[in-house]
Amino acid sequence: MENNNKPSRKTWDLMIGIALILFGSLRLYNRLQTESEWGIRSILTILFIGYGGYLVYRYIQNSPKD
Repeated sequence: MENNNKPSRKTWDLMIGIALILFGSLRLYNRLQTESEWGIRSILTILFIGYGGYLVYRYIQNSPKD
């Protein structure tokens, strides 16, 4: 039963990772355009972008080989 859920979870991880990277990058860009200094929010946004990158990297590493 657990094996049937595995591909679906991988796909969700990929979509979440891409969304975190895209939305986090957009938010970081907008924040840096309005504020000139780095705050805790900017650092937190970078951490979310990094986690999204990790999810995408993990999906690519674990993708089935054809």
